[in-house]
Amino acid sequence: MEKLKILVINNYGQFCHLIHRTVRDLDMETEIIPNTTPIDEIHAMEPDGLILSGGPSMDRIGLCSDYVKQIDLPILGICLGHQLIALSFGGSTGSGKYGGYADVDVEILEENDILKGLGPKITTWASHADEVTVMPEGFI
Repeated sequence: MEKLKILVINNYGQFCHLIHRTVRDLDMETEIIPNTTPIDEIHAMEPDGLILSGGPSMDRIGLCSDYVKQIDLPILGICLGHQLIALSFGGSTGSGKYGGYADVDVEILEENDILKGLGPKITTWASHADEVTVMPEGFI
């Protein structure tokens, strides 16, 4: 069976290389690419999916909004990447309750292939006070 190829989009977050290593350790082909990589170059790499890493601010997201709107592949957003996906589909972001590092509960409303066996609730870490405050229509 051929390995999945996942591109990690570097949004200058402190965990970008850890995300890359985790994907590699899950026995997938992976590469970190700049968030300024043209869409045609991404298509030429023939990835099976993208991961938008976290980062310091929306001011440094490069072409990520275009990736979300124009690339028809599964896209996982982590931290800033997650917020960018929400904004791209009509959601809102804002300040949350927790600053610094704080544990937060995530409720899994629907188990699918990627979430199978995790729910109904997991505890994870939030590394800053920004969060998705309004989910886009149709998102769960």
